Amino acid sequence: MNYHDYTKEELLKLVKELAQELEDKKYGLVWDKEREPEQVVVDCQDNLPILKEVKEKHIKTDDSDDNILIEGDNYHALSVLNYTHENKIDVIYIDPPYNTGNKDFIYNDKFVDKEDKYRHSKWLNFMEKRLNLAHKLLKQEGVIFVSIDDNEAFNLKLLCDKVFGEDNFIANLPRIVKKGGKSSDKISK
Repeated sequence: MNYHDYTKEELLKLVKELAQELEDKKYGLVWDKEREPEQVVVDCQDNLPILKEVKEKHIKTDDSDDNILIEGDNYHALSVLNYTHENKIDVIYIDPPYNTGNKDFIYNDKFVDKEDKYRHSKWLNFMEKRLNLAHKLLKQEGVIFVSIDDNEAFNLKLLCDKVFGEDNFIANLPRIVKKGGKSSDKISK
């Protein structure tokens, strides 16, 4: 976002919007909302994502034939599932980009690096849309598990409070990380 390209009127309008948001919001997470929608969101508004069955990857268990494995962009998958599975999912597990600045996070088809001043805002905009879609999929008693590291853990907690409601938070499950950054298979006690 380059504010040098904004007119005086556009800048004044933006300042008024931010002042109003800060006035309205007495507690919680406030971040710079995106001015241009993510391309994948525009794509899903203009085109309906379609799931295509791949027989070789069929999941068969003794109990049920109702398992689905979806490979693809998470926004596309969540969008299409909202047509067929709204309020029907018991458990969702997501492992979003950790936003470390190490080329692990692409926003609007560009890597977001450590020097990007809006890195956290871009990540929050990215996550908010996906969590809202996931929330619509969950049953009333459904749960969501989100893997994340310390880079965005606290922002994620506040965002989840906003999307799912503060009273719906159950627990934080830390895990032991070995020296050198490799994960352990153990959960902290």
